[in-house]
Amino acid sequence: MEIEAFRISGPSTGQIIILIVLIVVVALAFLIGSRKMSSRARKEGRISGTSWHNFYQIAKMRGLLKNEIEILKKLVLTYGLSKPTLIFTSTTILDSCIQRAVRRLSLQEIKGESKDDIINVYYRLRNKITRGKRGRAISTTRAIPAGVKLRVGVHDYGYYTVNVVRNEADYLGISIPVLPPGKIIPWNRKKVKCSYFKENDAVYMFDTRVIDVIVTSETQTICFKHTDKVERIQKRLYPRQNVRLPVFYSRVRVTEEGGKKKAFVDRKETHWGTVVDISVGGLSIETTIPFDRNNYLRAEFELREEYKIVGFGKIRRLERDAARKTWLMHIQFTKIDKKHKNEIFAVLYNYQTI
Repeated sequence: MEIEAFRISGPSTGQIIILIVLIVVVALAFLIGSRKMSSRARKEGRISGTSWHNFYQIAKMRGLLKNEIEILKKLVLTYGLSKPTLIFTSTTILDSCIQRAVRRLSLQEIKGESKDDIINVYYRLRNKITRGKRGRAISTTRAIPAGVKLRVGVHDYGYYTVNVVRNEADYLGISIPVLPPGKIIPWNRKKVKCSYFKENDAVYMFDTRVIDVIVTSETQTICFKHTDKVERIQKRLYPRQNVRLPVFYSRVRVTEEGGKKKAFVDRKETHWGTVVDISVGGLSIETTIPFDRNNYLRAEFELREEYKIVGFGKIRRLERDAARKTWLMHIQFTKIDKKHKNEIFAVLYNYQTI
């Protein structure tokens, strides 16, 4: 029986080159991956287990959900915070991390509405964290700090926004409001209704009266009598920003056809007014032609130059200013795009926009 010999030929030069290239590519991929993993491990390793434990404890106390905690942890790692809890205790650090993340995301090419959704999550997370820092509720006017604003109403003379200039043991001192030409308020012993919005908390209301007016070359102060009858009437989900923006608003009528409700904008009932404050949840419009409470409307205004916002809302409260002969419509948004909400968030938190 003959056994036929055969020879195994060696690899060609081209095959050897391809093999070497594959080995180099795999080695490089492994090296890059290991460096990323070691870099992440170093970042997490620099933070002690106790710090992370405190981070999770505070996050749960603030009412953050599991996915929100992971988003926050990613911010801590991305921007190299040595102490994770700083993102809860320092609003400056929190704002810096979120603003950098938002700007970075804004510059990326992402199709659809996912970008606005992600940015909106960052802003809502910021709002949720800061609202958890509101501190104690106010039960007396002695706890109102100097430097904040009050809304003061005087019967037959209207409502005015003033500053708290001092808070002494025997009185609460406010600035004298700017009155329309020819208007004078005899402040002596006047009864007043006041409202104060505590940031990240709620609106507080109280009644008091004027006990003195101090006017010198250096000071002009109206003195209110202190009161312990302070009522917490409204817990706001979002902070509000005072603005002065022209606005066009139209009545929205709701009809019912075939058992289904339909809404349409009545362009014949379009008027103009001024947005005097705004938040992600709503706005207030000063006007001479108000709609009734619980009516719906469409509002259109420029939040900043060449950026128009359109939103739909419901009138929750009406406030009359007899002195200025105007009305203030307090409106809660019922429909507004997330992109517009993000722009309002940026104004509220003084973030730069793209």
